[in-house]
Amino acid sequence: MEIKKFVCINCGAPKVNEYKSPYIVCDYCGSFYDVDYTLGFNFWNAKPEYTQIYIQKKAEMIGKSAMLKMTNNREEYLKVQRDYWDTYYRCFPPYLPPSIDSEKKYNLYLDVAAEITTDNALGNKWRDKDDEMARLQVGLRYYKSITGETKVENTTFFKMAEFYIDYLKVSFNDLYANPEYELMHEVLPQAIHLKTKLSMFVQVWLPYLLEEDQKRLLKMTGFTNEYVELEMPPKSEEKCEHCGAAILVPEGSYKAHCDKCFKVTRIKMEFDCMSCGAKNKVPENPAKPINCEFCGTENRLIKALFG
Repeated sequence: MEIKKFVCINCGAPKVNEYKSPYIVCDYCGSFYDVDYTLGFNFWNAKPEYTQIYIQKKAEMIGKSAMLKMTNNREEYLKVQRDYWDTYYRCFPPYLPPSIDSEKKYNLYLDVAAEITTDNALGNKWRDKDDEMARLQVGLRYYKSITGETKVENTTFFKMAEFYIDYLKVSFNDLYANPEYELMHEVLPQAIHLKTKLSMFVQVWLPYLLEEDQKRLLKMTGFTNEYVELEMPPKSEEKCEHCGAAILVPEGSYKAHCDKCFKVTRIKMEFDCMSCGAKNKVPENPAKPINCEFCGTENRLIKALFG
């Protein structure tokens, strides 16, 4: 069968199970590694009453933030941002990164999210680049294709795309080097965060590009192979250890993601050493190589055999 090629950034395995969250979590090692923008947009419209609550909160936040920015009131600005992010994730829980699996970690994440948006707004560190990005977006030219579809003119688009990709990489390097944002390395590692941002950018713009320009964008961002032929592996049904819902587990899996409660269930607790056969505990991250406790041989639990 042909599936969208979401390949785990940690272990190389493909996404083989149907997913109901915009975040893509590996069926084999439990790592979060990509995002499906289209599905995320569907969640936005799933419950209009929550969407309305969020829209009102955002309008309120913008008004308050503008006034606080004028007076450079960082303390109150921070509170407004934290309240906004809390409302955002309460209204759209599928948007919360699946690595945030406890109330404690959730609150820490809100603190960091508020710090980042506050620093960006009051520090003005990226003002010039933000202004340039806005100018390039305004300068995009659109036209109707021979089939009547709206397309973007490639010269203006790729000028913006090249600037955006470079800006994204530079700003991410700066963000993840900041010790105050240390939590981000755990809940949303830099490589995964960057990949999801680029993935969303690609998914948004592909429909507006002609085929040759689509190939150029995919090559620029490392998403050349969007689809792959894959023979589905055997699966078994297990219960989520958190909510009890049924989850499909592909053969060879060590951790599986539940699309009902958005948490990860441990499938295997032990593995047999490939050298001496001794039983070892499965590590927290089964995608990484682990040495046998008895003979020291390096074991790779999940092999990147999926192209």
